[in-house]
Amino acid sequence: MIRRRRLLKVGLAAAAGLLLGGHTPYQQWVVYRRKHLLIGCHKADPRTYDLAKQTVALLTEHLPAAKARVARAPDAGRLASLLGTGQLDVSILDRADTAAMSQGLGAFAPYGQTALRVLIPLDDRILVARADFPVRYAWLLTGALAGTELAAAPDVAAEHGVPWHPGSVDFLQGRPEPGDD
Repeated sequence: MIRRRRLLKVGLAAAAGLLLGGHTPYQQWVVYRRKHLLIGCHKADPRTYDLAKQTVALLTEHLPAAKARVARAPDAGRLASLLGTGQLDVSILDRADTAAMSQGLGAFAPYGQTALRVLIPLDDRILVARADFPVRYAWLLTGALAGTELAAAPDVAAEHGVPWHPGSVDFLQGRPEPGDD
């Protein structure tokens, strides 16, 4: 009987610590996202992972304040979910996934339309952002990547299935860095 009471007390104390501690993996994800620019990619397209790693390396060199990191999802559908719910702002996708995700077609129908904008083409893929991604951040990212081996000569006249981000267009057309509006 004494052992049972002791186990019950220990169990209740542990449960109270978990419930009242306020530390959940989701809250830690929110904090991590605020501190780091996460570059989404997915396992179903290994090329996106390679490009994400190269992008992070370039951003670490040219835009260290972004604290860029790779965020690897199992598939493009999971990226659609993360982008659509605002849990991820930037991702690397192929052209077909970019267009289908933005329109909510095919495999992306369960997630609905996801408002995406082109930040910069990266080799044979596209670095996209949510439409509400800040103009200044888009300008800075485009500036850090334009002219590198991944994005040698981006052309704002090129079509990618979704519109260009205004911040990226501003950089590529030589406009000055925007404020934090």
